[in-house]
Amino acid sequence: MKKSLTATVLFSCTLLISLFVSSSAQTCKSYTFSNNQIYSTCTNLPQLSCSLHWNYYPSNMTADIAFRKTGATSSNWIAWALNPSGARMAGSQALVAYRRSNGSLYAYTTQVDQRGSIVPGSLSFEVPNITVDYSSGGDMTIFATLKLTSSLVSTNQVWQEGPLSGGNPSQHALTGENGQSVGTLNFATGSVTSNGVSNPKDRKRNVHGVLNAVSWGILMPVGILIARYLKVFKSVGPAWFYLHAICQTSGYAVGVAGWATGMKLGSDSPGNHLQDP
Repeated sequence: MKKSLTATVLFSCTLLISLFVSSSAQTCKSYTFSNNQIYSTCTNLPQLSCSLHWNYYPSNMTADIAFRKTGATSSNWIAWALNPSGARMAGSQALVAYRRSNGSLYAYTTQVDQRGSIVPGSLSFEVPNITVDYSSGGDMTIFATLKLTSSLVSTNQVWQEGPLSGGNPSQHALTGENGQSVGTLNFATGSVTSNGVSNPKDRKRNVHGVLNAVSWGILMPVGILIARYLKVFKSVGPAWFYLHAICQTSGYAVGVAGWATGMKLGSDSPGNHLQDP
């Protein structure tokens, strides 16, 4: 009985940590589309909770793509674009979608001008079909077929979301994740880079957050629960104390690592310190 209970508690601790870590690193490859479409290549885009899936056919430089935004709302529009002229939304060849006030879904192509206008219009390359799907779980996906040119097989990609005003797309935010939602994409090789990921400080921030969440959000509370509720069972014997000590010690060690990462981030960011006027 004692061994069984100990094993159960240890398994629960491990499961909680695994669930937390896996939820922060969900892969686009595990997603199943409602139309059962299968894509050979995909990438989780690091900003705005988006992913891009595609099949590329080199014989005619055609690509079938699916741009998915999780947590999409009826008050926002989404867009994905290619821009050989630079890593920015202005001047890009974009696919845009949103939900109209009557509940219907609308997807179209647009060449974004220097003012950021995204009115419907044809692109510099053919898009034989474009559709949009909205799942009950809040995922909005743009499906499209692109007949690429040689300059677009490997180029800059941009993705965005923004608010609707009067039923039409309006200006998106220029800071935060919106300001970092750019990178490069090679349809042929599957190579993808992102301006957001390339920043080492962003990776350190993510590590700092995960370490602290695991320490103070999982291990420490589990250790407290073990000491509070498990020790009342006589059949457990001293096992509750060892489990409690393991969780608390591990939580402390992980927390120290998170603290050290935070201190390193602070020392690497002198511009964040207050200065005298």
